[in-house]
Amino acid sequence: MSVRLAASSRPGAIASRHDYTHQHQNPVKAVAESSRVSPLHNRLSSVAIRSGSFFVPVAVENGPRPCKCLTGSRCGLESDLNGDCVAQSRRRLWRAQASQSGTALRPEVETVGFNDGSATRFAPLINGCWTLAGGHGRVVESEIIHVMEMYARSGLTSFDTADIYGPSESILGAFREQWMNNKQENDGLRDVQIFTKFCPNIFRMKMTPQVVEQSIRRSIAALRVPKLDLVQMHWWDYDMPGMVDVAKSLAELREKGLITSIGVTNMSTEALSQIIDAGVPVVCNQVQFSLLDQRPRMAMLKYCKERDIKLFTYGTLAGGLLSNRYLEEGKKGLFGKVNYTTPDLNTSSLKMYWRVVREAGGEGHWRKLLSTLGEIAASKEVSIASVALRWAMQQGPVHPIVGLRNSTHLDDNLTALSFSLEPAEMDKIEEVLRTSQGPRGDCYEMERS
Repeated sequence: MSVRLAASSRPGAIASRHDYTHQHQNPVKAVAESSRVSPLHNRLSSVAIRSGSFFVPVAVENGPRPCKCLTGSRCGLESDLNGDCVAQSRRRLWRAQASQSGTALRPEVETVGFNDGSATRFAPLINGCWTLAGGHGRVVESEIIHVMEMYARSGLTSFDTADIYGPSESILGAFREQWMNNKQENDGLRDVQIFTKFCPNIFRMKMTPQVVEQSIRRSIAALRVPKLDLVQMHWWDYDMPGMVDVAKSLAELREKGLITSIGVTNMSTEALSQIIDAGVPVVCNQVQFSLLDQRPRMAMLKYCKERDIKLFTYGTLAGGLLSNRYLEEGKKGLFGKVNYTTPDLNTSSLKMYWRVVREAGGEGHWRKLLSTLGEIAASKEVSIASVALRWAMQQGPVHPIVGLRNSTHLDDNLTALSFSLEPAEMDKIEEVLRTSQGPRGDCYEMERS
């Protein structure tokens, strides 16, 4: 039996007597009493009450219904009795609010822009496609596109990929084409943004301007776009010459109209400053940043704040290690065991982030951090993941990239945009972080060694 949310015009109204097994005169109480209703739904209920519309949880005997946001598909989100998922329910509610108040339709997610004067507006949380590169299980294109559309319809319209992420560029190209076709029929849909990377094999070929342009044109073809929204440049080895020259080549392609904005990824503060000083208009640097990996706080955050450069951050949830899942497993030992062993690291992401846990102080430090986050999350009725994302976003111009494989974490992502951590809560977290032992050095320094 699954629990859904139904929209009605008055408390206790019954949308379908066949679907209800109970009803409440108090919709807030009704939502609170349903253990299957997420924190996001609770907040939506409060908004609905203020606007004269109510969400009431109902028990549905026959499982999920097809969600109208994806015709013919079953939406992975809890849906209401209109057949709408969370994103569609929000849009319908806010459209009703706008109609009552005479104002424009309230957007689901506020967007932000870059410092280069481009018209690109992107969501503050970015959908990451790293997991499509391999090492995270089988990839079914139709299923991934289904998930991408759900995220985009919720307001999370920005996607991060790379030319080395397996089939991710081609999958995103197919998704974007489908999205644009839907957008022609529904002008209420926002544009999607696809941020890719240029990760040249500097060890096998010389990076001439022609080679750089050929690579960019391959990404354009795979993504099925006339120009790239953002290209983030990676450089594997600072001892290899040509980094600044390649960045200049990207700037020339921007002038030619093949690229809208230029970013970098995994750059140290010194490397980023070299590129900036060469006159390349860098809008962002993508680095690892989390409660377990605070290297950007050493120098990168300050440098970027002073220049209005965005930090796109991966690993902010440490591959899921900063989540309620591991807080619960801690009661019985990880995966039923006393210690976390190598075979338990069943994805490439977990293998990478467990190294960060070890550098930060090991399992003891991680457990202490999870416990503190769990207390804060419980007091705010949100998840540990939402708290971890929110903490990062409150550090400055930080926009976390959260892996996109299925719809189960969409609620946590949206919830992270709906609250703030109070100074006392930030101090409580900081108290634990002061005991961290690492990782040390600048961004990506450990990985380069």
